[in-house]
Amino acid sequence: MIAGSVFLIMGLILLLVGIIFVICWRYLARYSGETMGVIIDITRSGARYNDRAEKEVTISQGDRKLHVQMNTNTGLYGNNGNMYAPVFQYVVDGRTYSRAGGLAYNKGIAQKKLGKTVPVYYNVNTPQKVSLSNGKGYKMLGLGFSIGGILFCIIGFALIIADHIYLI
Repeated sequence: MIAGSVFLIMGLILLLVGIIFVICWRYLARYSGETMGVIIDITRSGARYNDRAEKEVTISQGDRKLHVQMNTNTGLYGNNGNMYAPVFQYVVDGRTYSRAGGLAYNKGIAQKKLGKTVPVYYNVNTPQKVSLSNGKGYKMLGLGFSIGGILFCIIGFALIIADHIYLI
């Protein structure tokens, strides 16, 4: 009976983890546009960089372009210590965007990524919403954990039923 319960609990945990990965995959599936980008810089706070980028407005005056920084409150974001997020630049429909990635690396690894070309997945309705992952890894993990969880649950139920039949 204990073995069946352990298998059943492990199966439910694996199934829950699988569902979480599937939810992550479905979230990233919204980024259906694909282009190539180049890592141009690193930043200590990707969230702060992206917040500033969203609040920056470009005003054209003849042949000059002025970048106007809107009111930003950067005090909300903490310092990531020695971790750095890559800043990548990409072009969608002739317009150039730059965003910081969500993952942070130590400074040495982040500097080695400078100049590298990376695939960028963006939301076709709002190209400034991007991801460096298309979510296929999450899909595979989600399916694997879910199938494993279902198998563990089946084994757990079988052990519980077998134990119950032999006790009667």
